Amino acid sequence: MRQGHVSARFGRRTALAAGMGAAAWPLLGGGAAAQQFRGREIVATAFGGPSQDLIQRMVFDKVQQQTGARGTQTPLLSAQAFARMRAEAQAPQIDLFMFSGGQERAAKADGLTQPIPPGRNFGNVPAHLKDAEGHYIAWGLVTEGILYRTDKVATPPRSYKDFFKPEFEGKIAFPHITNGYGTDFLVMLAKTFGGDERNIGPGFDAMKRIAPRATIFRAAAEVQTLFSTGDIWIMPYDGASAMRSSAMGIPVGYSVPEEGAPYVTLMGCVARRSRNADIASAILDGHLEPDVQTAIAQQIGWAPVNTATQLPADVAKFMAPTDKLANLDRDLINASRPAWTERFNREIATR
Repeated sequence: MRQGHVSARFGRRTALAAGMGAAAWPLLGGGAAAQQFRGREIVATAFGGPSQDLIQRMVFDKVQQQTGARGTQTPLLSAQAFARMRAEAQAPQIDLFMFSGGQERAAKADGLTQPIPPGRNFGNVPAHLKDAEGHYIAWGLVTEGILYRTDKVATPPRSYKDFFKPEFEGKIAFPHITNGYGTDFLVMLAKTFGGDERNIGPGFDAMKRIAPRATIFRAAAEVQTLFSTGDIWIMPYDGASAMRSSAMGIPVGYSVPEEGAPYVTLMGCVARRSRNADIASAILDGHLEPDVQTAIAQQIGWAPVNTATQLPADVAKFMAPTDKLANLDRDLINASRPAWTERFNREIATR
């Protein structure tokens, strides 16, 4: 996962979501369709931690119970997983790859993936969150936005322009550009003030106006520390961090900016020479079941992509819906990152 990602359990929600996992959901239609899976094995990468445990229990174990197909998860960072996909292209040892850094697009372009047989939930995933030719599909989102102290800010912030309000003088924090959320903040400032990924100048100009009256931080763990002091009232970050802060007793809310919420996609794709694309489809379809999507949201803080999912209000308030997302050009951002980092260090970090 990218820096800044938060993966955590949230107290009482764990028991609730675990109970939901007991509900049955048809993966394969049963009968002869399931017989072809019996005795087979599939290997998938995972993001580790609580999310891997939850998905093993609610998806992989359920597929095995229903079909006899055994699944194994191997925790790998996205960059490491992509390197493994390349190295084993001719004889893949891993069938199903989970990416959070956009590697699925490069994998498809390099001929490393194959179309995934559609599952019954695939149609509920918006078109911009899946490949038109079926080579990859999202099953979760880390949605970003504006975090704020609910006991200090009477009116929730609604725009990136709110960072320039006089009442937030000295009360702002934002991540360094080496943190992915810091890069996204730069791009969204650019978009707010007439630029974009190809015209980043307005973003730097806006950030330079904020920096002298802000705290710049690097690590995700600093989010709760900064908010807990009461000196920081507002920052750009992800909704999962707001959710975790709230669970810790810190009064932090999450707001979706009117300019849209940047996001990180959690994508699944299948190695080109894998013979388990059918099982992979069942696994991904299981990720997309509404009860699983809800459990992932409750326990981990990742937003659902299945539009049929109805989250409880106390969870939904920390996540951006799919129709409020800001689609950023990740390929261009990644290519521009070295130059932007050098400029950030020269013009902003030293101020």
